[in-house]
Amino acid sequence: MGQILGVHFELLAEAARGGMGSVYRGRDLRTNRMVAIKVLNLSNASDHVRFERECQVLARLHHPNVVGYVAHGASPEGTRFLVQEWVDGITLSTQIQTLGLTARDAIKVAIGVSDALGAAHALGAVHRDVKPANIILDAGDPDRVKLVDFGIARMEADAGVLTRAGILVGTPSYMAPEQARGLVAITPAADVWALGCVLYEAISGRKAFAGRSPEAILAKALLHEPARLDVLAPEVSVELADFVHSMIAKRVEDRAPDGGEVARVLRQLLPTVPAGPLRKANQLETQPTRIDPQPPASAGQRGARSFAMVSVPPLEPDAPPRAPLEIKRISERYKLAVHPLDDGSVILEANEPGDAGAANIAYAAIEIQTAEQFDGAVSVFGQAYEEPLDEAIDRGADTLANVTMASMFAEVVGADPIIPVDDVIAAMLEREGVTLITTDHGRALRVSRR
Repeated sequence: MGQILGVHFELLAEAARGGMGSVYRGRDLRTNRMVAIKVLNLSNASDHVRFERECQVLARLHHPNVVGYVAHGASPEGTRFLVQEWVDGITLSTQIQTLGLTARDAIKVAIGVSDALGAAHALGAVHRDVKPANIILDAGDPDRVKLVDFGIARMEADAGVLTRAGILVGTPSYMAPEQARGLVAITPAADVWALGCVLYEAISGRKAFAGRSPEAILAKALLHEPARLDVLAPEVSVELADFVHSMIAKRVEDRAPDGGEVARVLRQLLPTVPAGPLRKANQLETQPTRIDPQPPASAGQRGARSFAMVSVPPLEPDAPPRAPLEIKRISERYKLAVHPLDDGSVILEANEPGDAGAANIAYAAIEIQTAEQFDGAVSVFGQAYEEPLDEAIDRGADTLANVTMASMFAEVVGADPIIPVDDVIAAMLEREGVTLITTDHGRALRVSRR
C-alpha cells in the first residue's frame, strides 16, 4: 500500500472496516514497530468531537490492559487518523464463538478488563461500549487483555453533550438500562453492567440479553431477569453467580460503583473458581427461541401481564417531543408503567394483571395510535401465567416490526392503521368485551382515523 500519514506512519494492509472508517496494519517509520492506524470517515461536527475526545482519553490513559496510544492527526486532505499499538491476538468475541472459554479463564479476562475500566473511571471516563468485540486477548492469552475502541467514550463531566434522542449509542445486548432509556448522566456503573453481560456470556455460552431486534433486547434489559449463571454453568459458585448478577442489576445503586471494585472482588473469587469445561457461545441454544402464535394453556389465568410496545420515529434535535408527552399522559390515565427507550420506542406495562390490565393496555393503545402528532406504530402483547417474559417480549417486538411496515403502507394509501394483539391478550380482551377484528396479520384492535 505504502501511503504515509503524519509524516512517518506507513499504511501496510487493511485489517478491519466499519461504518466510521477502517483500521490498517501499519509501521512507525521512526521505530520500525508495527502499529494500528484507524482512518476515520467523519461526516459531521459531532463525529469530530467524539474523535477528539477518544484521542484525548487514550493519550491520558496509560495502562497495560488498554491499547496503547501513539499519535493522532490529520492528512493534508483532512483525513483524520489515530495511531495505536498493534496487538497480535484474537477478540473475545471470536474466542467464545470458536474455541470457547473456561469459567476460570473468563474471570481472568474480566479482571484485566475491569482493571482497564478502573483506570479509565479514575480519570472520569466511561467507555460505554464494553463488549466481546472490543476486548483482545494478546496472543490468545486470557492473562494478557487489551480493551480497545474508546470511540463513544464520555467524560462524566460532559453529561448532556452530544446527546440526541432517537440515536442509540452503544450495543444493545451490553447496554445498561440507563443507557437504553437515554439518560444523560451515564456513570461507570454502565460499564460495570456491560462487563457483567460479557462475563455472563463468556462463562455460560449465552447472552444475558438477546433478541432478534434492538427493541426486544432493550426491553429485556429493562424488564427481564436472565437465568441464574450457576444453573447454566454448574461449576460456578453461588458467590460468583451472585456477584455477576449484581453487576447486571437494574438499579445503578445495586451494582459495583466502578471497574476498580469489580477487579477487587473478582480477584478474591478467582481462587474458588475451577477451570470447568470450555463453553462456546450459543452452544446451549441449539434451537431458536420459540415464538408460538397460540397462547399457552394458562393464558387465561389471572396472573397474565399485559404490555404494549410503541415505536416513535426519532425527533429532530430541536423538535418538541409532543407525541412522547402524549403517550405519557395517556398512560397515566390508564395506570400504565412507562419505560421509554432512547431509540424512539416505548414499553408500556399494565400495573394490574389479568383481564382488567389487558383492557387498560388496549384502550391506551387505541388512544395513542389516534393521538395528534403520532405517526408511529403500536403492538399489544401479553405474558401468560408462568410463561418466560423474554418469550413474550420477542413476540411483541416481532409484531411491532411487522406492523411498522404495514403502518407505513397504510399511511400512503390512506387506510386505517391496525394494532395487532397476540392470542394471550385477545383471550382476555374478549372476556372484557373489547372489539377485535381479524386481519391478514391476525387479531387486531379496531382503529379509526380522526
